[in-house]
Amino acid sequence: MADKKGILIKIGGVLGIIVIGVLGMVGLGSAEKKSNKRDVKPEIRTVETSTVNYEDIRINIEGNGTIESQRALTIVAEASGQVTFAKSDLKNGTYVKKDELILSIDSREAENNLYSLRSDFLNSIAAVLPELKIENLTIYKKWVDYFNTINIDEEIPELPEITNSQEKIRISSKGIFTKYYNVKNQEIFLSKHTIKAPFDGYIGNGKVIKGAFVSTGKELFMLEDVKNLEVSVPLLVEEYNMIDFRNPPKAKVWSEKTDSYLYGRILRKESNLNRNSQTLNVYVVLDNSNHNPYYLSGNYVHVSIEGKKLSDVAQVPRYVVDNDNYVFTIEDGKLNKKKVEIIALQGDIALIQNTIPENTEIVTTILQKPLIGMEIRSTNDIAVDENGNEQNVEEDEEKKLADNN
Repeated sequence: MADKKGILIKIGGVLGIIVIGVLGMVGLGSAEKKSNKRDVKPEIRTVETSTVNYEDIRINIEGNGTIESQRALTIVAEASGQVTFAKSDLKNGTYVKKDELILSIDSREAENNLYSLRSDFLNSIAAVLPELKIENLTIYKKWVDYFNTINIDEEIPELPEITNSQEKIRISSKGIFTKYYNVKNQEIFLSKHTIKAPFDGYIGNGKVIKGAFVSTGKELFMLEDVKNLEVSVPLLVEEYNMIDFRNPPKAKVWSEKTDSYLYGRILRKESNLNRNSQTLNVYVVLDNSNHNPYYLSGNYVHVSIEGKKLSDVAQVPRYVVDNDNYVFTIEDGKLNKKKVEIIALQGDIALIQNTIPENTEIVTTILQKPLIGMEIRSTNDIAVDENGNEQNVEEDEEKKLADNN
């Protein structure tokens, strides 16, 4: 009996320990549940935002190119002889103004031939005057007046108008027409012994000096226009289509080397697509009348071309639009995203069509691991008090309303 009683006592003790352990675990579990029931307010992320506003915007197409002269002439000798004058010996970089004498070739023989032909022409007119005086005083007076205007040292004036067949016969019989055109041809030939600048420019590739002998057809120098310039700007097809070519579009040209800039217009464009670059060239015409060295031929410049006017578009930072054309927005204090349609890009700015409601707040802060529906707030809704502490603008407004009530 004593053994049974001892066994019962041991069993009772074990059961008591188990019951106490169970009760202790239950108690700890209930305490843990109570602690888990404590509300932890999630952190609200603060972001910068911008508001979408639609308006009419004229776009600009950006490009680059190298300045080139519109005119570059290779001057060739049209007469032979010894060079009697060559400006600065036609050294490269010599500047000449329009109509300035650049080079002259010995023309004494050509001048003598011209005087001889003019003399022969005057003799022919003098020979026909007595016959005209007998036949028709009016025609006679006309030719006497013409004869008196001729100076053997000056260019022959145009022949008087022939009024009837009798006058034509008389003039032709004396060979006046033939001798007149012989004089004109010799005057043209004489003019080829002097070369004047057809426009302002710089001399290059000069190949003769004073005293040298030149023959017909010899290349003398090259003259490059420094006033009338152009820039060839390659554009993508999308950019090309954003330009209205019906009126010559304006263009601004500038160089990073100077604060000055020039304005020009697009007066011609290519119609064939470059297969390698998939671009089309447009040509901006410039006037560099002041001979600004930063805009001479060969300078690399930037070009901004006036494009079409787009209606009902908004400007947003280019980086906020992802590869699928979505932007993050704030709606009721939570993160959301909406799809937009980009119509054009302007540097760091993207122009979007009216695809999302106006006044939509777009998140401009770059978010790490953004979750749609997460609570966020805009810096525009945060004010700073006198002590530099942040305050929520909306909460302040609600508090003011509550105080007034």
